[in-house]
Amino acid sequence: MEKTLVIEHNGEKAVVWEPPQIFSKSDYDLNVLEKALEKTEGPLKEWRKRKFQEYKEWGFPKWKRCTLDGLKLPELSFEYVNENVRLSLLENLDFEGSHRKFVLLADTFFTSFKVFGDGTHTIRSEKDGIENYLITVEKNAKIFKISKTNRFKDSVMRILVKRGATLKFVNVDLFGDFSFDNILIFLEEGSTLIFRDFKAFGNRKIGHVLVKMEKRSTADMKSFFYQNGKGITDVLYLMRFIGEEAEGKLKGNGIVDDSGKVVFRGILDVKRGAKNAVAEEVEHTLLLSPNAKMDAIPSLWVDENEVTASHSASSSSLDENELFYLMSRGLEELEAKKLIVRGIFCEILDEIDEPMRGEVEDVINRIV
Repeated sequence: MEKTLVIEHNGEKAVVWEPPQIFSKSDYDLNVLEKALEKTEGPLKEWRKRKFQEYKEWGFPKWKRCTLDGLKLPELSFEYVNENVRLSLLENLDFEGSHRKFVLLADTFFTSFKVFGDGTHTIRSEKDGIENYLITVEKNAKIFKISKTNRFKDSVMRILVKRGATLKFVNVDLFGDFSFDNILIFLEEGSTLIFRDFKAFGNRKIGHVLVKMEKRSTADMKSFFYQNGKGITDVLYLMRFIGEEAEGKLKGNGIVDDSGKVVFRGILDVKRGAKNAVAEEVEHTLLLSPNAKMDAIPSLWVDENEVTASHSASSSSLDENELFYLMSRGLEELEAKKLIVRGIFCEILDEIDEPMRGEVEDVINRIV
């Protein structure tokens, strides 16, 4: 299983804090599993049974920065599933995610399971539920996923980009009460990833993206985020370099308003043997309110000497000089603020097509 933090090095094991777990009486149990199994055929039926054995051993995490107070699992309605999935592939792409509980939740109690390959795929999700995706890219694929959660959403995506293949993936996560988004992308030798992530509004939004990179693979990742009210967005992007001459760049850009909070964790993990790897991370957040909070936690782990690696993070309030300049050109203050906000998100707007572009643009227009 791919771990978020590898705590062993040269035979030494680090001691890290692990969040306490909460075992709830209202958690899904054997009765819910039996309802899921009634709608499942093929290899996934055995998969669900096996994952349930591990699921029941885990409680929900009691996180410090992003508390899950008020979390209540919804009643589930299962879709009929009969996918001829190779379970060995699912095992090879297993990972820890934002917390093991939420990955196992999606593996055991998914309400829908989708399999995609090459081509262009638009995925829309507007209901409470638990989603599981398996994607194998042989040559070229484009994925546009937009999720507008009503109350609760747990999603797990496992993506294998095969040797020399290319994937463009735009992931949009809007609104909702509790949203958990866990993604693993494995880039084989010489493959290419273009990834854009946009998260906005909502009570609790948790994102976890892990990209594992083999020789000469490249990843261009950009994260855009907005949070307001008393909402909290907690995202982690991990790029793990395991092959020579791999190149990965991560850029984060977002806005926090009111008493909202964003936690941005960017981890560049260069393993021994990943010679001549290029690993770069930069993140900036605009704070529109004195009560807005930003925790930027960049991390750089390098086991190899011959690499180029850098990271930086910053936050700032609205630039009064920039605002004054725009107003001196005849814009009202609100118009000037909107122009600045749009400038932060224009890159993602330029990379998506209608009608998805229009929906994202409507959300951005609500920000100021």
